[in-house]
Amino acid sequence: MQRVRGLMAGTLVGIPLGAFMMFWLHAVVWAAALGGGVVALGIFAVVSTRSDVREEAADAAWREAAPDLPPVSDRIIFENRGAALSPPEARPNASPSSVDPHGAGPIGAANNGSESK
Repeated sequence: MQRVRGLMAGTLVGIPLGAFMMFWLHAVVWAAALGGGVVALGIFAVVSTRSDVREEAADAAWREAAPDLPPVSDRIIFENRGAALSPPEARPNASPSSVDPHGAGPIGAANNGSESK
């Protein structure tokens, strides 16, 4: 839907701009077409890549269902690269309630799977 909006907005601005350049500024046809086309392409790129309501709703639902995971857009990038997501305790945005203030890890937890003696 955003691509259609971008195409319509680019066309509605690019064609009148090209006509204005041709008739009122007396530009040659190829320069007017090039100027209108570049502006239309720029408008199309901006409008068509903008987030719409469905994408924002999906991102909000993702955050609500799994608050410890990164946003949907980041997860797609990770999946495309084949990278594994780090566990929540390894990410800087995860904040367990029993963290040592000096950054040593959860209080009372054993290091590397062994009991402390």
